[in-house]
Amino acid sequence: MRYVTVVAYPDERGINRLDRRVNELGLAYRAIHRMELLADDTVAMFAECRGDTEELRRILSESPEVFEFSITGDDAGFFAYTRYAADDLTRMLMEGRRESSYLIDMPVEHTDDGGLRATYIGTEAAFADVLSEQPDGVRVEVERTGPYTPGPRHVISQLTGRQREVLEAAVDHGYYREPREATHDEIAAATGISETTVGEHLRKIEATVFSSLSVGASDR
Repeated sequence: MRYVTVVAYPDERGINRLDRRVNELGLAYRAIHRMELLADDTVAMFAECRGDTEELRRILSESPEVFEFSITGDDAGFFAYTRYAADDLTRMLMEGRRESSYLIDMPVEHTDDGGLRATYIGTEAAFADVLSEQPDGVRVEVERTGPYTPGPRHVISQLTGRQREVLEAAVDHGYYREPREATHDEIAAATGISETTVGEHLRKIEATVFSSLSVGASDR
């Protein structure tokens, strides 16, 4: 079993009006956990985000393409369910996925430069289909490929939005370097939460990460 991670860049033809308006929000993080093309030609999407929830609510409520939506959380981290009208490009991509022999390893993440990063799991032949059957309006770049082994990305996906924010600040400020270069107080200042809460989040993060590791007896 192998994987290939690609970043897809839709050009102006590939960006619908709703996507364009949401992109202009500049959300700090966007990841699609589930996306389905429904029988009524609408798309149901479950996504995780960080950013301005009120502006996103306004955009979704004003967009005629959106039939219903629900947002849970705050600016530090929230989940959004949206059902909206399928555009030609989305319809083509979703229908093509149904007919292919590869799987998509969720979530699909939005990149800072306007792309969509997706990891496909399957055989070499399946990957050939992924790279050769892209529709007009999309440029695809291969980021990495190799034998598939579940890695840290899968552990990170188990963290809450707030825990990810704390972890990102801890890593950026050198909390996990040797010697340690940051304190709970500095992470608290960077994230806008209390020092006590930072400590609680870090303990939960570490428990999640270490409980995912399988440590067996060493060979002798």
